[in-house]
Parts: sequence; C-alpha cells; structure tokens
Amino acid sequence: MTSTSRYKVSQSDTTHGPDGEHHLVRGEHASMRLWHREEPGDAKPETMNEYETLGYVIAGRAVLTVDGETLALEPGDSYCVPMNVPHSYRIVETLTAVEVTTPPTGK
Repeated sequence: MTSTSRYKVSQSDTTHGPDGEHHLVRGEHASMRLWHREEPGDAKPETMNEYETLGYVIAGRAVLTVDGETLALEPGDSYCVPMNVPHSYRIVETLTAVEVTTPPTGK
C-alpha cells in the first residue's frame, strides 16, 4: 500500500538517485537523503552544487574536501558543503550518512 500523506514517506515509497542515494522526504525548502552502506572507492570528481548540504555520519568513514580544506569524517561528525563551493569526497570505510539539502533535490 502506498502512503498518500504529504507528511510521511514510508521506506517502500522512497526513490533512488543516480549515485545510489535514497531520497527520503522533500519539503518546500529542503530535502533529506540517506547514503546507506556506500562502499569505499576512488575519490569522486570535484563538483559544485546549486544547493547547500548538511550531513551527519552514522557509520563508516570518509574524507571530504571542501574549498581546498580536507576533513576526515567519522561516526558522530556533522559537515556542511555550502552552495556553489567546490568539493569532492572519498569513502574509506563503508558509509551510512544522512543529509539535508536546501533548496530541495531529488524527487
């Protein structure tokens, strides 16, 4: 059964993005997504986004480079990637993290 509430998104109703992210819930001004058990690999190419990202590491480790500053992320760490700022990341240990983006991304 699909939820028809605009205030709740059930796990079975989430969508997946092109990079493996799970789009959880989308509001008028922000959206939430989950990176669930993302495996280690090569560094992602540097990019800039037209949205701000706030994140929290639940499990695993990653290295995030934001505007030339390299940050080692581990469980319990929060991070911010400002809008239109160059950044890249590399997962070094299977990662689970939740992010909020504003303005909203995904579907």
